[in-house]
Amino acid sequence: MTKTLVVVYDDGAAHPGDIAVGLAGWAGCVFVVPPNRHTLAMAPLLARFGPVVVAESVSDAAAEVGRHRPDGLVTYAERGLGLAGELAGLLGLPFHDERTLRCLTDKWHQRAALRAAGVDVVRCRRIETAADWPDAVAETGLPAVLKPAHGGGSRNTYYVEDAETGLELVRRLLAEPAPGLVDGGTLVLEEYLPGRDCGAFGDYVSIESVVQDGVIADLAVTGKFPMVPPFRETGRFWPSPLGPVETAEVRELAAAAVSAVGLRTGLSHTEVKLTPAGPRLIEVNGRLGGGINELAVRARGINLVEAGGRIALGERVVVPDLYTGRAYFQVFHPAPRRAGTLVGIEGAEYVRDLAGVTLYRPYARPGTQFPGGVQTVELDIVMGETADVADLAPIVAKVESTLRYRFEFPAGEQHTVAAAELGAW
Repeated sequence: MTKTLVVVYDDGAAHPGDIAVGLAGWAGCVFVVPPNRHTLAMAPLLARFGPVVVAESVSDAAAEVGRHRPDGLVTYAERGLGLAGELAGLLGLPFHDERTLRCLTDKWHQRAALRAAGVDVVRCRRIETAADWPDAVAETGLPAVLKPAHGGGSRNTYYVEDAETGLELVRRLLAEPAPGLVDGGTLVLEEYLPGRDCGAFGDYVSIESVVQDGVIADLAVTGKFPMVPPFRETGRFWPSPLGPVETAEVRELAAAAVSAVGLRTGLSHTEVKLTPAGPRLIEVNGRLGGGINELAVRARGINLVEAGGRIALGERVVVPDLYTGRAYFQVFHPAPRRAGTLVGIEGAEYVRDLAGVTLYRPYARPGTQFPGGVQTVELDIVMGETADVADLAPIVAKVESTLRYRFEFPAGEQHTVAAAELGAW
């Protein structure tokens, strides 16, 4: 008999098409979506694979979902965790408990839990009003990282070097209805962790894990390409470039962090900074990491959307050993920090023909307007594979020098920008 799975969908780590591939063939899906522009646009696509409930009211949504007699509940998006927790409580379905959910969705509570468990001590201070700023700076020192307590996708995340600029940012962000992912969210100021020189690669990694009844199994350590200012990602790859000793260190740190926040069941995506003094925790995420399912399918033939769904339904999932094979990569290009309109993309046909590239996919068409800002908004993605991680840098360098983007900025100002230069705009 087919079990019914509640899927709380929002903009995040899994597209409706990926969810359909992972779940539709074996589970009966009921989708619950908050009423926002993205989810309402995706609702017709989701409806092809199961009923869609728009959660104007959480209690009304729970009552409607309850009529389908659900057996489990899952979400693959950071934005969906809060709603998923509320629904699970009303429906009596297994999910993260209240403490764990608070640690996973509030960065200040997460830092407090990590500190209490002795896992990692990063100086951090919560900021609810501008009056909290002087004490926060005294706690963390400068430079520091200012970001929403409930955040994601590098939205409103800033590198702060001087107190005056930081205070102006605090005032502006707290004046917004939702500086992060929730209305009225507060801010945190965190100690800045300087990274070590990692050459062509980024100075951080993520650990992708499957957690079942408190037992943590790592599927892969994900390598990263360098960020562009202030904290915007540009790509990821399997396996990471770390040696055996450092791989063991980051895995041990990630496992301790997952346990410290109380995550006992589901998928986790833990980010770790590579500093001159050793690995340090960036954050623990209790959901699928962005782009990770695609790497898992290509590299290991395992669908993590399916794995997350089966775990939510109480099934056991077999997790293969830590990935160490061929190098599979994704490179993407963030839109400029300046507001503007994409006029065109040049060089795509040449990138598609590069050795090692298997796919080039634009996400934005000419005429697309971008609001600007520090959040990561992807223009496109380049995927590929090669025999070894050491072969990645030359391929990515060719991609970055070949792709060029033409933007029109306010007052009719137009510029053509190479992929390698996008981070400066």
